Amino acid sequence: MASGQQKHADYLRALSLLGKDLARRAKSRCELSGEAGPLVNHDLFPDNRDPSLDTVVLVCEEVSGWLKGATINQNEARFLESAVWSTEPAVQTACRQLLAAIEEPWAKEALDNLELMG
Repeated sequence: MASGQQKHADYLRALSLLGKDLARRAKSRCELSGEAGPLVNHDLFPDNRDPSLDTVVLVCEEVSGWLKGATINQNEARFLESAVWSTEPAVQTACRQLLAAIEEPWAKEALDNLELMG
């Protein structure tokens, strides 16, 4: 039976194997904000031991922080209004998570639009 440390190493290896496909899908930009620069693979369901393109997004460090629970700058997060229209399930899930944490009318409307899509 693999140790916890080995399981974590296996998870990180599986996550890193998605890197090229994520970069291609995202055109090497944050899949939510569209910004270039330092990007990270962010697993929306880190307890899932089998990361996939349906559960991982390529995002800038700020968006990754927001997805991890950092305070969302509601003015800077307006890009979510556009990002909700993505056809990628992982991007839609990330938008849903962030928009649910924002208590602004524009965020509620964007969340409603997301619900209508899917």
